[in-house]
Amino acid sequence: MKRALPLLLLVSMLGCARVPEHDPDQWPLSRIDLVREIPSDDPAELTYRGHCLPCHGVDGRGAGAVTGADFTSASEGPLLRTDTELLTSIREGRRGTIGVMPAHREILTDDEIVAVLAYVRRAFGPTIVPLVPAEVPAEVPAEATEVDAGP
Repeated sequence: MKRALPLLLLVSMLGCARVPEHDPDQWPLSRIDLVREIPSDDPAELTYRGHCLPCHGVDGRGAGAVTGADFTSASEGPLLRTDTELLTSIREGRRGTIGVMPAHREILTDDEIVAVLAYVRRAFGPTIVPLVPAEVPAEVPAEATEVDAGP
């Protein structure tokens, strides 16, 4: 009976234990959110989830630029920097106003770093509005079509 008591206590404690619920926007993310599997066949997205998501978030906003840089900020976000600057930041790390981004050179290959930057630009960068050519008037004035042959 003495041996059964600790086992019974353990089982009852495990049965009562449950993961506390939280708002999905609550930071930091729970360990469950970090490890849950969401189907993806994009290796760059999986790299982002594994190495960038804890600070920059699912939405790329860094919890309002509290836990990491806000990739979506069109006025002062990191995506305004060149690829060379960002690749260096990812590879070597960066000290910023929010905190320190660790270097990833020992964790990610150069190809993974390039791919994750492309993913971040694609997923969180500003929407690119395609240029629409100006409308050409139906009738082009004759002087606009004549070629000046010179003197």
